[in-house]
Amino acid sequence: MSKHEDILQEFSRGRINAEAVSVERVHFYKTDKRINPKQEDPFWFSFGDLPVLVSAPHAVRHYRHKKIKMSDQFTGAITYLLNRLTGCHAIATAKLYGGDPNHDNSCIYKERIAEFCGREKVKFILDIHGAAREREFDVDFGTNGGKTLLGKDKILETLEHNFQAFGLSRISRGYFAAEGPNTIANYVARELKIPAVQVEINKHYRVPEQNPQGFHRLLGALVESVKALAQ
Repeated sequence: MSKHEDILQEFSRGRINAEAVSVERVHFYKTDKRINPKQEDPFWFSFGDLPVLVSAPHAVRHYRHKKIKMSDQFTGAITYLLNRLTGCHAIATAKLYGGDPNHDNSCIYKERIAEFCGREKVKFILDIHGAAREREFDVDFGTNGGKTLLGKDKILETLEHNFQAFGLSRISRGYFAAEGPNTIANYVARELKIPAVQVEINKHYRVPEQNPQGFHRLLGALVESVKALAQ
């Protein structure tokens, strides 16, 4: 049995899908109720041992252009599980606070990432987003034309290898390019000098109850990628 099959069997035995549903419901509850970030912390975060930070800025609903935008379903739970399964650092929005971390110039989420990276030795950031089911890719990697990699092009090769190994073969580069100056990936590379990739995951793989095997394969690809990029 291959290493990849071992991982998938372990996820199946461990009821990882039920855990993802529970985590999403408890930590990343979807509501239009807005909190004051000066009175209540709108973020969930956890320190780890690996020098990789996984981010989910749209784990819950957010504001953009004075309108409430829908969340990227299960990206919060995925980030939570990656922290537990690999020991990476993790941060995600957990409350609607009146901003959009991947769009705003003045941004408390990015400030928290900067504080995080100032305290910990982070060598790579994976910023996780959700794409619609009808997109013609399983996963899309945004690097602003390679600029957010800071010359470390092998990062993309590592990601693509692991996703293909777990059967997510429809890979796109730059459909969502992360080219806006205020995206997490651009901010991290420009201001913190840490390479980053924006990862857009097709919803087909972000529905653990409806597609448990697909969710297992997605999680396996991400776990192996985080471990490899921590080296």
